[in-house]
Formats: sequence, structure tokens, C-alpha cells
Amino acid sequence: MEDEGQLTFNVTLTILHRVLATVFIDGKETWRKLFTVGSVGELINSAKTELSQQVSIDRILRFDADFQEFIDIDVNSELKELDKFQIFYTASNVTTQDPLDGRVESLLFHSTDVSRIVTTTGLLTLLEEKAPTILREHEDTKTLSISSRKLLVKVAVSDLVEKHGFYPSGTEKMALAKEIVSLFPSLRINVPFGENEGHEHFFDGPSHSGFIEMRLRNLRRKLQQSQRSYNLKRRLSTDQPSLPIVDEAVPTEWLTLIKRIRPSPENSSSIKTAIDQTFSYRRRWITEKSPTVGQIFKEYPRFLDMPALLDIEFSKMTDGKEDMFIKKWEGTIIPKLKEIASFEKKTDIRHLLEKADNQQDDELCHTMLRILIHLLPPTASGRSVAGSKCCVNSALSYLLEVVPAGTIVTSLLREGMNGSLKSTQPQLVSIGSPGHEAQYVIVAKNDSFAFPLDVENLTCAVDKLFKFYWLCNLQYPCQLSSVFSFFEYVYDLPLSQSTCKRSKVMELIAKLQSRA
Repeated sequence: MEDEGQLTFNVTLTILHRVLATVFIDGKETWRKLFTVGSVGELINSAKTELSQQVSIDRILRFDADFQEFIDIDVNSELKELDKFQIFYTASNVTTQDPLDGRVESLLFHSTDVSRIVTTTGLLTLLEEKAPTILREHEDTKTLSISSRKLLVKVAVSDLVEKHGFYPSGTEKMALAKEIVSLFPSLRINVPFGENEGHEHFFDGPSHSGFIEMRLRNLRRKLQQSQRSYNLKRRLSTDQPSLPIVDEAVPTEWLTLIKRIRPSPENSSSIKTAIDQTFSYRRRWITEKSPTVGQIFKEYPRFLDMPALLDIEFSKMTDGKEDMFIKKWEGTIIPKLKEIASFEKKTDIRHLLEKADNQQDDELCHTMLRILIHLLPPTASGRSVAGSKCCVNSALSYLLEVVPAGTIVTSLLREGMNGSLKSTQPQLVSIGSPGHEAQYVIVAKNDSFAFPLDVENLTCAVDKLFKFYWLCNLQYPCQLSSVFSFFEYVYDLPLSQSTCKRSKVMELIAKLQSRA
């Protein structure tokens, strides 16, 4: 028989810890205090009760001993003895509770990622005071011109330096980047790669790159040596680790077939089968041995007389993305680039836009390539052969050189022809002006190699050149590295890490995406 006087208790024990909390209101430190609490949520509530004014929670950070800086945490994070916290609140301008405050705190105590809760009050107030033209432009156009974006970064970083000095922490720079894209959603980049959140072109923590970091570095250059926190050290170059050696039988019979059998309608199927059977061997040979362009096409001559094989190779390398540039460049990318360029104030760009309004086909493509280079100009690392900085107007010649109609293809490889071609990397040569029945040739002058293209227009020629670089595993021309990185986006390829560090490329992608 059950004892009616017996009671059963389920007791949950909460272990209390002493922690140090530093409270900030509107970005300014208010006070520090020791608390004895059992959870992060209890700490936030306890700290808030100590305040005499109405506030809303922005974020909470905890000091990480491994990284030696404060990092964002979740409200459900584990609490440890003598942990250090920074709690950021925003003061409310009204005496009654702001409805948004309740929503933010509700998010805070139910979300697993407090770092995504970003308020824009501080940045908005700063811009209203320092640069109201930015807000008006965004309200009118729903985007920002490059000059306005530069002013935005200049004002925001100046405020960051005023609050945190010339060496703000990664967390503080990340917070500013998130605040910018929250206030200006059109600047957020939604590119499906990695774990990126759309703010990395303003600041990317792992690579320490972006507009914010660039501005800080420019400011630090003006500091006296005694004001610098770090001494510059020369990096030691290291060889890249070689790929593991894998025993793989050389497909001798298929390689012989590729060399010996001549292209014809009857042989087409056999040649394509041979190219397919040698794909993995060919890619490994090109990647590991780095043969010259001439050696590659001597081993696989059918790529020269069966142009479709270049498309097939690229398709296998990119999981079926071979048609993306042809589909998107003229119908989607060019109209959006024209719209983006219309907000630019540079005389050269405006002159090119006026020309583009009366052009079509190859002439329009040629002009838009020039506009694209203005939007993605050569970086400091883009140098000409002589070592001087490559200007925007001459950068196009590293992609496309125009020579007089009637020029013999073999003469393109001779020194002294039109002062010789500039690029040490493969480039397009237009024999005759684009739009006037020009013939397009890929010229790899360093390898004494010329590849006449059987294409209908300049768009197709650019498409073939990009695929040529991938087939031969070649580095993009340094003068046009940003342009070729942008082409990766047009092809819908996973963006490389180097591309993600190119802030101007990411910014242009964001502008394109904002124009649905």
C-alpha cells in the first residue's frame, strides 16, 4: 500500500559561478561588476536590472583564451568560473518599452546564434550626422554607388577608430560589417559558397580582408613607428605540398587513338570516347607536371580540330556549366552592368555608356568588357611586363588585342609585330575590328602557339578563352585577375578563396544580385 505521506521531489541543481561583466550602452563602457549566476541568460537579466534606463540587448561576447579576444556567444553557452563578458545594450529614446526590444530579447533567448542579431541604430545615427547623402541615395536608388560606398566605409571606420583605436578586434570589425549590410541590404552578397553570410567583402575574419580592413591599413600607414602595434615582418615563401603519387596505368591505346585518328563524322564518336576515357589521366598529368600549352595540344591534338571537345572537357570539370557564360552574358549580365555603370561619375565610363547605347553584338560586347575593367580595375599586384602599374585603359589588351584586318595568324607570334603582344599569358586577338567580320584567335605567345577560333561572335570567343585557361590549368593574367574572378561568378562556379578576398568583385556581385 502506497504511503500517502510520502512525497517525491525532482530537484535540478544549478551551479553558480562568479563572472565579470562589462556593460556597454550605445557603444560606450558604462561599468564593470562581478555577478554570481548560473547561466548566460541570468547574467543578462541581472545586468539589465542594474541599469537605471530603458535598454535593449544587442549582443553578448565572452573572452576566449585560445583566440585571446572576445567572441560572440549563444545564450545557451556553458558558463565557467571567472569568465569575462561584454554585454552591449542600446538605450531606448522612450520611457515605455520599445516593442522591438521585446522581439530582440525573445530572439536572444530562443536563438542559437546571437551573432546574427545586429542593430543598425548606431550606424544610422552616425550617417544622419556625418553623411546624410548616403542615406538619401540609398532611399532613392535602393543601392549605393562606388563613391558613396567609399564614403560609407570612411565614415564608419573613422568612428570605429575613435571608439576602439587603430587596431580594433576582429569581433569589432565583424560587428561593423554586419551592421553595414543590415542597414543597406542591397550590399549583402548571397553567393552559395562556404558559410559566408554576405558581409565578407566588408570584413572577412579568416583572411583579414575587406573594405574595412583596407581602410584601417591605409590609416595605419600614416602612424608614427611608436604608434604601431605590430612590426612588419617579411614572409618566408614555402613550396606548396605536392599531390600524392597514385599508380595509374597510362591509357596508351586511347592516347594513340587520339593522336592518329582524324576527325570526321564517322570517327567523331570514337574520338569523344577516347577523350572521355583519358580525362582523369589528362587532368592529373596537367595538374602535376604543368606541361606547356604546346605540349598539351601535341599530346591531345583533337582539341584543336574538334572545338566541341573544349566544351566537353570544361563540362566534366565544372559539372555541366559549359553554357552558362553564353546564356547569361548578353541577356542578363550586360543590361545589369549598364545600369550599375550609369551611377558612376567617371568621364570614361559615361563616354563608354553613350557608345554602348548605339551598339549591338560584338561592338557592344567589346565596349562592355571595357566598362567591366573600369568597374574592376587592375590591383596593385597587376603589373605590366616592364614592371610599371597597368592602367585601366591598357588592361583590356591583356584580354583582347585588336590588329588590322588581313594580318596573318603566324605573324602574331613574331616579335615586333605592332610592338608585339603585351601579355605573357594567353589572350584573344581580333584580326579586324570587333563587329566587322573579325576573326578571333587565342595566342599564347610564350609558347609560340596560335589557336584560330571557329566562333560567331566575341562573346563566344571570350567563352573559349576562359575554358582554354581551365583546360591548360593556367593562372589568370594578374592585370585582369578580378575580371576573370568575376567570370567565375558568371559561369556559376564555386568561388575560389582568392575570389572571396577580392572586395570589388564581391561588391559588384552584390550589385548584380540586387537587380533581380
